Amino acid sequence: MLKGLLFEFNNEELIQCVSQMKDISSDLVKKIEEKKAVICIIGLGQVGLPTALSFLRLGYRVIGYDIDKKLISNLRHGITSIPEKDFSDIITRFLQNKSFGLSASADVLPSADVIIICVATPLNKSGSGADMKFLKSAIEEVAKHLTAIKLIVIESTIPPKTMKDFIIPEMERRSKLKAGSGFLISFCPERISPGNALQEFIDNDRLIGANDELSYRTSLSLFKNLTNGNIHRADTTAAEIAKLAENSYRDINIAFANELAIICEQANTDVQDVIRLANSHPRVNIHNPGPGVGGPCLPKDPYLLIMGNNFDRSIVKIARSINDSMPFYVVDILMRTVRSQKKGKEKLNVVILGVSYKSDVNDARFSPTRSIVLALKKEGFEDITLHDPYSDESFGVKFSFDLNSTLRNADCVIIATAHSIYSSLKSNDFKKGCIIIDAVRLLSKEVFLNSSSIYIALGTS
Repeated sequence: MLKGLLFEFNNEELIQCVSQMKDISSDLVKKIEEKKAVICIIGLGQVGLPTALSFLRLGYRVIGYDIDKKLISNLRHGITSIPEKDFSDIITRFLQNKSFGLSASADVLPSADVIIICVATPLNKSGSGADMKFLKSAIEEVAKHLTAIKLIVIESTIPPKTMKDFIIPEMERRSKLKAGSGFLISFCPERISPGNALQEFIDNDRLIGANDELSYRTSLSLFKNLTNGNIHRADTTAAEIAKLAENSYRDINIAFANELAIICEQANTDVQDVIRLANSHPRVNIHNPGPGVGGPCLPKDPYLLIMGNNFDRSIVKIARSINDSMPFYVVDILMRTVRSQKKGKEKLNVVILGVSYKSDVNDARFSPTRSIVLALKKEGFEDITLHDPYSDESFGVKFSFDLNSTLRNADCVIIATAHSIYSSLKSNDFKKGCIIIDAVRLLSKEVFLNSSSIYIALGTS
């Protein structure tokens, strides 16, 4: 049987080959729709593990492959650091019924009908683009183990034209097979939010970027039962840019909100009132300001969007600069307040509430709190304590899980993450005369009306 080898056909052979490939693709679609297809997930991190569990819940047999042997060992015992509700119990249940296999060896790849690549594509050391080493390694392993026709899905976030200019040609070169016939391939980016990943897999629309009909049709058969949302078809480049545009839009919108916060402080008004009024317009949707942005996506994806383009002026770069500056602006607010109170900063105990980059998760990747700590040290603050109910990341300073005692000893408090536990704080939870900088607008000035504490919210005078 012809298997998509890269050689020339005469017209009759070509017609026969195309017919055979359609039959093979139809067989794979049938296996997927009957849930007899084996799915292998490469990379079991913040995206890969929720992807695996989502397909397991649909009734598929799933193999999880990751080169991190410690991660695989922990997962075999139902242990994960990913902050998703009931993940450990769900993992254990599927391990016990033997529908979830785990391996640190690429030898499992030939047994899969569908391979979904979910490896990280972090920023490179210069911060100017993506470090593709994990993706390149995954592509090499998959190409090496291609036997019967398979569907390969890339979920990793990638720069524009990566599928067209690198992944597909590299797969073809290494496997000696042709995309769309010898193997099927698509780009289907994730759209999940940490802390609610499994539900968002079900609810959110999905993009399928595919450059040939068979790859699209087979990918559609895989994802149409996974999501209740709509599925949008595109070529791979359009899908790549759309994924990056989603997070870049949010980063730019937050940067605008942060600039508004600075303008409102200088104009002696409240940015929350301004945003509420502006958002009453039917075509305006300004996000909320804050101490910066963090996590695995927003600080990175805008750079991937403009990777390889030499823009003299880029709104993406300006937005990144504004958001990266906000932790230092928050510390500047504290510095101005300390000076106005004529307090010696060296002896002040500064507490930062929140280490995670977003509320009610334990993920501290690219958290603005790290930059706040660095800014405080640079300004000469020597007594710095962090608190977080979910993460124990200390960023090199003191850490406490005891919220009450931490606040009782704090001369200054910066609220850096909008964890739910902080929203119920009252004025008597704080030390008398405490300076409170609310960088996430979690509390309100009314809480401190009859208090000796000094409460300053971001975006107010």
